[in-house]
Amino acid sequence: MGKNVAEIRDLNWSYRDKPLFTNLSATFPSEAFISIVGPNGSGKTTLLRHFLKILPPPKGAILLEEGDLLAYPQRDLAKYISYVPQQSRLEYDFTVYECVAMGRYAHEKRLASLSQNDHALIKEALEVMNLSSLSTRLATELSGGEYQRVLIARALAQQSRLILLDEPVSNLDLHHQREILTLLKSLVNQKVATVVCVLHDLNTVSAFSDLVIMMDRGEIVAEGSVKEVLTKERIEEVYHVAVELLYPPGREQPLVIPKWN
Repeated sequence: MGKNVAEIRDLNWSYRDKPLFTNLSATFPSEAFISIVGPNGSGKTTLLRHFLKILPPPKGAILLEEGDLLAYPQRDLAKYISYVPQQSRLEYDFTVYECVAMGRYAHEKRLASLSQNDHALIKEALEVMNLSSLSTRLATELSGGEYQRVLIARALAQQSRLILLDEPVSNLDLHHQREILTLLKSLVNQKVATVVCVLHDLNTVSAFSDLVIMMDRGEIVAEGSVKEVLTKERIEEVYHVAVELLYPPGREQPLVIPKWN
């Protein structure tokens, strides 16, 4: 597949006999921060779930580096793709360290003990996410923002080529939003992973994305750079709200200003 970490070819899928995806195609280049945007119900989360084989197999193909996604054993798929869901809470009393350690299980034999290398990677992920001081805390005692960082640390420990995130900063304040997204961008810049992120805030998308995929009612209506996708006309057509695009001095990406009145 060359420089693509994943590719969707002619994906067709229906929910309760109602077609959602019809001949959907897209490419996901390696070492890029890719944002998937679109109104609620446009199919963004459903698309991510197909990458995880959570939903019944579609017609068409999702191709990874070693071939068709459906041919990947689940353990091998977990080595290639990690996932940070939009909302997830533990019902059991695992520590933060134990939660992050779950990211290493795809690399170990069943019931095998973690190796020194595993523990080193877990500690590194905790440090990167500023969670080292919380490693012995129960995950059930964490705030929503802290727990979101644990999920991302688990994905880092998993060392996958492709990290999928579904609205990873929706429950975080502005400071922690910037912190998380800057970290994810650094993983791309350091050629650690490709990041595919469902986001709603178009200004966040504008600031961090290398590639934007805009969806509407199960279709990809635009795919390209921030400037190519986030145009005034397209945003207004897809989101049904008037906007202005501003370009502050020294900034190439637009600021999207909705007209609320």
